[in-house]
Amino acid sequence: MEILPKRIYEILKDKGVSSILHANSVENSSLFLRNRCLMSREYIEKLGVQKTTPKSSHSGNNYSIRNDIFADSIDIHKSANSAHEHGPVLLELDIEIIRNTFTGKVWVTKSNPMKWDSNTHHERKWFVSANDLAHNFSYGSFDHMVVFRHCAGKLPLLSHLNRIILDDPKLHTDQHQVDYFSMAYGALKLAMREGGFDVPIEKRACNKGCECLNNYKEGIIDPDKMFNL
Repeated sequence: MEILPKRIYEILKDKGVSSILHANSVENSSLFLRNRCLMSREYIEKLGVQKTTPKSSHSGNNYSIRNDIFADSIDIHKSANSAHEHGPVLLELDIEIIRNTFTGKVWVTKSNPMKWDSNTHHERKWFVSANDLAHNFSYGSFDHMVVFRHCAGKLPLLSHLNRIILDDPKLHTDQHQVDYFSMAYGALKLAMREGGFDVPIEKRACNKGCECLNNYKEGIIDPDKMFNL
C-alpha cells in the first residue's frame, strides 16, 4: 500500500524529524552539487565518472533498490560515535523535500536492506501504511530510512540543501602532504559554485569518545577512497 509523500512528511515531522541526511564520499558529493541533484548508485555507475566506488550497504542487486536514493533521519556519525561508512560528507536537506518531490515515490524502510534475503516479506522491508508508519517508526533507528524510489535515479536538490557537514580525519595525503579536510573543503566549494549553491560547509564537531579519527587512521574507513577527488 502506497503512503502519500505529504502524509510521510507529516508523520516524520510529528516524530521529531526536522531534516533528512545523505552521507557520501567527497567525489560523489561534488558530483551531486555540480548537477544539483542526488544520484543513485546505479545512475552514478552508468555515468562512468567515478574513479572509485564507495562502499555501499544498499547494493541490493536482488531487491530492485540500486536505482533508489537513500537518506537517514538522523546523523549516524553522531549517534554511532564513528565515521559513516558511506562517506565523510553529510548533506543536510530540509524535510520539505519529502512532500515537494515531483518525481517518483517516497518509501520508508522498516529494516535495513542488509538484513533482507529472498525470504524477507514486503511488510518486513517497508512501512506499508500511514498507520504502520505512525505507530512503528522510531526516530533514531538506523533501520528506518527515507527512500526516494522510481525517480530515475535522480533527486533534484532545488532549494532544499541547508548545509554540509564535513569530517576532518586530521590526516594528510601521502604524495603531497595536503590535509584531507582542506582538499575536500575546496572541492566542495568549487562544486557548489558550479551548481549555484550557497550554503555553509561546517567542520564536524564530534561527541566525546567518537572513534572516527581512529576509523580513518586505522583504515577501517579508507580516507584515500572517501576523500578521493
